[in-house]
Amino acid sequence: MITYLPEFEQVFLHTWRDDPKEETPSLLSVVYEPTATGRRWLLWAGPPSFREFVPFDDADHVREFARAVLDLPATAVPYERDVDLAEEEPEDGADPAGLCAATVTVGRDTSADHRPYLAYWSYYVLPGSPEQYDPGPSVFCRDPDVGRLHSEARALLTALDGG
Repeated sequence: MITYLPEFEQVFLHTWRDDPKEETPSLLSVVYEPTATGRRWLLWAGPPSFREFVPFDDADHVREFARAVLDLPATAVPYERDVDLAEEEPEDGADPAGLCAATVTVGRDTSADHRPYLAYWSYYVLPGSPEQYDPGPSVFCRDPDVGRLHSEARALLTALDGG
């Protein structure tokens, strides 16, 4: 899990306040880090207190996320799509220190009149102990503006096609 990038560009951005008194919003964003060979795409997510970056596998994986958001129906009908991400945590040696896994869910809540939502949660698997894991940050956005999400997803697809 990456918690800091010295240089990145934000492409898809959705923020919301879980608590109206909170100064810093929760966040779900797609960013890219310029590299010598192009771009490395990452999901940046978390509550105000702690955010993490988890990489997409490649541009097609980013397109899968954008498509999940773009396919979110504007009307109250059943819909749910998960996009899974994972990254082996590097250690100062040759062996990985563990695995950071995350899931983003775009959907309409069947138990709440099919209201739209975005959800993110992550967890860390300890090396040699796949049955043991530590929860990472999680966020849940109720009633996002679907039109705005569609616009952000289209901008993300345009950025992918232009880069």
